[in-house]
Amino acid sequence: MARLIQAIEAVAGIFLVLIALLTVTEAGLRYALGMRIPDAYIGATALQGIAIAWGIACTTWTRRHISVDAVYLLAPVWARSAMNVFASAVTFLAMGTLMWMLWRKTGQSLRSGEVSNDLLLPLWPVIAATATGIGAAAALGFLRLLRDMMEFRTR
Repeated sequence: MARLIQAIEAVAGIFLVLIALLTVTEAGLRYALGMRIPDAYIGATALQGIAIAWGIACTTWTRRHISVDAVYLLAPVWARSAMNVFASAVTFLAMGTLMWMLWRKTGQSLRSGEVSNDLLLPLWPVIAATATGIGAAAALGFLRLLRDMMEFRTR
């Protein structure tokens, strides 16, 4: 599982680097030479969506997301386990629903022939990459839910 999480983090990191490179290059060309990279805004937005989706996948498994632990830390062990199960179930359902909607959007984009403004590149692969990241989050959320349920049963 550690290797999978590292791979997912690497994917998110690569997309963040690409966003930074695209943004710096676009700004430099615009201010220095009065030129622009076609579809740079759409590209950066698409890359950002992919990076966020894959980052969510990592935090789903590792629980490194923002949380408020005041009640959790004061609760007895059995209540913490119950809270973990509830939180994992909500996360899994939310990620599963989001994944389903993104795959629907991918299909709609593919059927409609939706393209970018300047280069007329199809947008469905970007939406599919984002949906795949959220799909990874849903799968990891399901595994986390199973793990939390097993821990709850053994307490």
